[in-house]
Amino acid sequence: MTDNPKTSPIKDSRVLGITSLGLAVILFLSINVLSESVIKGVQFDLTEKALYTLSDGTKETLEAVKEPITIRFFSTRQLTETTPGLTAYGERVQELLERYVSLSKGVLKLELVDPEPFSPDEDRAVGFGLSGVPISEAGDLGYFGVAATNTTDDKDVIPFLTPQREQFLEYDLTRMINNLANPKKKVIALVSGLPIDSDPLKQYKPWALIDQLRQFFEVRAQGLTPKITDDIDLLMIVHPFGLSDASLYAIDQYVLRGGKLMVFVDPYAEEGGRSNQALRLPAGLGSHMPRLFKSWGIKFDRDKVLGDLKAGQRVQAGVDPFGRPIITRYVAWTSYGPENINSSDVTTSQLRLVNFGTPGFIEVNKGAAITVEPLITSTEASGPFDAMMVRRNPKPAEILKEFKPKNQRYILAARLSGNVKTAFPNGRPKGGKEKDREDKKGTEKKKSHLSESEKPLNVIVVADTDFMADLFWVQTQDLFGQKVIVPTANNADFIVNAADNLSGTSSLINLRSRGLSARPFELVQKIQNEAENKFRAKERSLVGELEEVEKKIQELQTNKRAKGAAVLSPEQQAEIDKFRARVMEIRRELRRVQLDLRRDIDNLDSQLKFINIAAMPIGVTLVAIVVALVLRNRKRGRAAG
Repeated sequence: MTDNPKTSPIKDSRVLGITSLGLAVILFLSINVLSESVIKGVQFDLTEKALYTLSDGTKETLEAVKEPITIRFFSTRQLTETTPGLTAYGERVQELLERYVSLSKGVLKLELVDPEPFSPDEDRAVGFGLSGVPISEAGDLGYFGVAATNTTDDKDVIPFLTPQREQFLEYDLTRMINNLANPKKKVIALVSGLPIDSDPLKQYKPWALIDQLRQFFEVRAQGLTPKITDDIDLLMIVHPFGLSDASLYAIDQYVLRGGKLMVFVDPYAEEGGRSNQALRLPAGLGSHMPRLFKSWGIKFDRDKVLGDLKAGQRVQAGVDPFGRPIITRYVAWTSYGPENINSSDVTTSQLRLVNFGTPGFIEVNKGAAITVEPLITSTEASGPFDAMMVRRNPKPAEILKEFKPKNQRYILAARLSGNVKTAFPNGRPKGGKEKDREDKKGTEKKKSHLSESEKPLNVIVVADTDFMADLFWVQTQDLFGQKVIVPTANNADFIVNAADNLSGTSSLINLRSRGLSARPFELVQKIQNEAENKFRAKERSLVGELEEVEKKIQELQTNKRAKGAAVLSPEQQAEIDKFRARVMEIRRELRRVQLDLRRDIDNLDSQLKFINIAAMPIGVTLVAIVVALVLRNRKRGRAAG
């Protein structure tokens, strides 16, 4: 028995086709199963700023977490579905949290909660302190926040995930996890030449800033003698005048070992001197640390005050001969808004107003190896002037008269980072008897001398101390017999943010703002603007001509009424008819121009939709057709052979 040569190839091709189809289905299912179990975490981030790629700082933080942490993402579906932008943002938050859980190797647990009104889940959201927003006329509330807890019932909450803070989403989530993994309060060593903290004899009250810091940190006041122990997370130096070489050396070595530092210097600490004249502190003198600043690559002139004509506050400067108050601009007291505040740094991104009082300014030395990131800068209408003009009976009107702006911006606050060398190349300074006694007592462990930094510098420098005082950022009100602190500026927020950022791990400090996931189509906008400008010019020309013609018609009709004529002459009527015909023609041209503008934009939109929706399937189809033709020709060639 032999096969029929005419039917055998057909049967073979049918069997081959069915077998191929079956294998394709099996292969498809296998790939899906494999992707779920093996390559689920594989991602390719093609966004411009790697929005969906976690930073090394976050990965280090997750690797350091040892105890279980539960993260609860509260997202009311009715809120996200009715609020533009929240749906996409909610998806990004969920994807980011799932990525955290994946990298934590089971230490983190994620719960997705939809807290509907009057449900137990809403009670949980309220219990965690999440902020609700109205979602109905009946007053129902929706929630969009994150609450996390650890095994010891410590909690950390983001009350509401505002899209305006999207670029800091990774920082906020990583900071939350780091706080729960290390729940103990961070320690701030406060070295101050001003009476900003209360003393045991209660001679003066602490500034409101200190009370606010103590809500988040353990603050250890040390006067002007720093005691830098191993448990200190942040060293905060305020108005450092008269620091001994031993103290400067201790600060220098602390920074070189990777210690975090905030420094507040001032050409004239006026508010500090007023707060406690009984102590007779030389607060009116300028403070600086030239030796350390030089080694860090910056400089500060303690005898120069920075004035700002545009940002100067209006103050009362005495009275005139008639007893009326004289209101003038005081260029030494300044207020800065978002245009002068760095929006890309986590410490300043949410600040809206910061007030300064007789500040100085920070300059960067030529050839400095460090990176200086300005946090707050002046306007172009600023410039320095002699500090003696404010130290002795300052007269705002006279200062304003003599003030000369330099048409440049100056740095009032900056973040310093990078590797530096010691300010004491010859080692520990001699004659530090007080320091030697401390070492003998064992209050501070003696360490080997460092000639350069072991870890990159982490320092924030601010050229003012008065902005920390109550006068410049807070008001005290009496509410039912109790004193209530009402902030009028974000001065304290800046300091708390900076302390929170610096006192964290180096991985948190290195986290910077990321880009926004909702980004405009810049090329599309450019094309739209060009088309709009092209037609708007013609539109403005036609509108101007239309107004001119209508004005002439109005004049003819007004002249007719003034002359008391009941009937227009044929010449007048012909003139009015001509103008009215021109009005109709102009209106038709105007509609045509507006239609052309709309048509160009719609055509562009259609082209983009075609490219995004149809081009890819068409391309795949063409490739498939070409492949099919090639295979068929090969089969025909083999059959013919």
